[in-house]
Amino acid sequence: MSLFKFGLSADKSAMIKRELGKNAAAYFAAMQVAEQAFFAEITNEQNQQSLAWLQLRSRLITRIDDSELARLDDFDITRVQSVTPSLNGQLRQVTVVNLETLDAAIEDISSQAWLGFDTETAATFEKGRRNTNPISLIQIATATHCYLFRMQAENIEAFKAALMPILSADKQLKVGIGLRSDINAMKRDYGICISHILDLNWLMNQLGAPKQLGTQQMAATVIGLKLPKSKKVTLSNWAKPLSEPLSELQLQYAAADTLVALDILHGLIEQIAPFKSLWPKSLSQRLAELGC
Repeated sequence: MSLFKFGLSADKSAMIKRELGKNAAAYFAAMQVAEQAFFAEITNEQNQQSLAWLQLRSRLITRIDDSELARLDDFDITRVQSVTPSLNGQLRQVTVVNLETLDAAIEDISSQAWLGFDTETAATFEKGRRNTNPISLIQIATATHCYLFRMQAENIEAFKAALMPILSADKQLKVGIGLRSDINAMKRDYGICISHILDLNWLMNQLGAPKQLGTQQMAATVIGLKLPKSKKVTLSNWAKPLSEPLSELQLQYAAADTLVALDILHGLIEQIAPFKSLWPKSLSQRLAELGC
C-alpha cells in the first residue's frame, strides 16, 4: 500500500480506473515505484522509523477494492494463519455447545486471557422496523476453539448463568468488531453487562482510520486474507429450534467472524510493536490497561 493510494478518495480512485481502463493498474504501479524512489532519497537515520510507521499505518487503514480483495487467499477457520510466527499453523475447531458439553467449554473459556466475541440475531424483514429479535447465537473464541451457544429453549437459562460471570468480569479481554449493538442486545435480552472490551474499530481509529472499516476490510488490510461474506447467510434463520442443526455455512460464518477478531488483534500487535515509541498516547494507555 502506498501513500499515493492512501491519499486518494475512493471516488477519485474509481474515476481514474474508469477513465484509464486496462491501463489503470500500470498507472498505480508506476506511481508506487516513483513513491518508493522518493522515500529512498529522503530517508535517513533520523526519520527512517517515522516514515516506516507512516507507511505501515497507511496500509493498515486504507480500504482495498474488490479486485484486490478477490486476489487474497480465503480465511481458514481450521488453523491460524498470517498472524504471528508463534501462532501460525495452530489448529482450531468449532464446537456447538449443549448442556452436556457446557462445563468443559466454560472451563476452557475461563482459562483464557483474550476472547473473541460476537452474536447473531434472526433478521427482521419488516421494512423500516428496528430489529428487536433476541440474540439467537453467542460466539466466543479462544486461541484454539470457537464455541457457539445457541440461545434457544432449555439452553437459555443454563447458558446465561454460565456466561454471565465471564462476560461481566474483568478477567478476560473480550475482542470484537462493531460491538456496540451486541453489547446493548446482550443487556436487553439476557441482563448481561459485558465489561473489559476492546472494539477493533476503536483501535484502527487510533491508527488514523476515519471511520469503521468493517470485518472484511480489516481482515484484508491487517492479515491479508479474504473473509467470505454472504447476505444469504447473514440473513438466514439463526433462531432455528434446537432440533434443527445450523447449516455448515452458518457454522463457518459465525466462527469466522469471531476467530478473525483474535487473529486481527494478534496480527496488529505483531506489526505495530516495533513502533511502540511512536504510538499515540491514548493507544499506549489503553493497550497497557488491557494487558496487550
